[in-house]
Amino acid sequence: MGAAGCSGGGALTTFLGALDPRLRAAVPACFPNSYRVLFRGPDPDPDMSFPRFLASGLDTADFVELSAPTPWLIEATEGDYFTPAAARLVYEEAEKWYALYGAHDQIAFFVGPGPHGVPLESREAIYKWMIRWLKNGQGDFHEQPVKLHTNSELQVTASGNVEDEPGSRKVYQLLRDDFRAKRVQRTIPDLLTELPRLKIPTDGSAPEVQSFGEPNEPAGREHIQFESEPGIQINATLYVPSSAGRKPGVLLVRDNRRLMTSTAVLAAWMARQGRVVLEAEPRDCPIEDDHGPFVGNWLVNSRANQIGLDLPTLRTHDILRAVDLLVTRSDVDGSSVRAFARGVEGIWLLMAAAADPRVGKIWLDRTPYSLRLALEGSMSADLFDAVIPGFALHWDLDDLVKAMGARPVLWTDPTNWMRRVVALGPPFRYRYVLGDATDFSDAQDREFADELLR
Repeated sequence: MGAAGCSGGGALTTFLGALDPRLRAAVPACFPNSYRVLFRGPDPDPDMSFPRFLASGLDTADFVELSAPTPWLIEATEGDYFTPAAARLVYEEAEKWYALYGAHDQIAFFVGPGPHGVPLESREAIYKWMIRWLKNGQGDFHEQPVKLHTNSELQVTASGNVEDEPGSRKVYQLLRDDFRAKRVQRTIPDLLTELPRLKIPTDGSAPEVQSFGEPNEPAGREHIQFESEPGIQINATLYVPSSAGRKPGVLLVRDNRRLMTSTAVLAAWMARQGRVVLEAEPRDCPIEDDHGPFVGNWLVNSRANQIGLDLPTLRTHDILRAVDLLVTRSDVDGSSVRAFARGVEGIWLLMAAAADPRVGKIWLDRTPYSLRLALEGSMSADLFDAVIPGFALHWDLDDLVKAMGARPVLWTDPTNWMRRVVALGPPFRYRYVLGDATDFSDAQDREFADELLR
């Protein structure tokens, strides 16, 4: 028995070929590529990569080597984004491993013409490989005419959909049941120990700041960059009132989606109320992307996961570096710092406030109210930007609120994971009739903003 597949099928063939000794030949196409190329290019979708894969010191060739000397034909096509050059790196490394078995002829490399896919030349190379290793070379590898069946003729279930069969389960249901079986609630002290382990807190030192003046910049507003950690520069805008003396500080996590009233408008209004306001954008913040609704910036999140990092905790650290910037300023009263965030960014701010008591009060707007809720449904938006591996097994967002102790949380218009506001009652607050998707007015913005500042 052999296995062959292209693209996602090529990924599954790679994994099966590595892990199932019953296979006597494997031909993955348009997937095997070295991450030395993939990581800085068209990274495979998350369903084609394993968590912490690169952090474990592995690369795609290790799948091939694991099954050596099982015969493998590695295929690529000339115009594919899984490039032939990166596929060759896999082949060349694995070939050395096969040499240890004296099995030079049991691994091969083939490049077909055209874009992503399996053209005739590639298909016939598969037939030839399978005939060689599964039929002792007896057979004709040239493609033969076959009857193409209709969709209805190929159905193996009554409706054509497995999910309509009695007892069938969808993937999200299997994941949900697995989550429920593994969930073990831990304490708030455990959570407070976990946040430093995730490297969220800072040492409190003042970050290095660069100023970028712009022509016709309004008085009291300054575009800056500050260093969160070596090599990571955070873009921000600083609003400084003209009044003398030390003033309360406010941190606004910049909202890039522009779906609501801009955080820049809110920042300017708060500065007019006599606060020093920092509007900061944590690293690689998500933006609205019509080409990939719901998923957010999956590519960067996936790459972080592959190397053993997760962007939500890194962005939370960035938020606390912004707090460092505020409290170390001579014109800011470090004992009076408030913060605001909207959407999934509110989860990062909530983690930051739970980890650092310098954040005295926070306002979360249209932020999902539960991480675990995302595991209960079939669809979600922005989840890539909230996932911390293993966190939801032990805690949820309400635990982060509890970890803040007596410090207040103003939480308006809580949402589900499809960005829809849901009716939960106190302690949540609402600005409009539920189900109405209209934006809120400046007056309502300022009512909650004033409550944050008090």
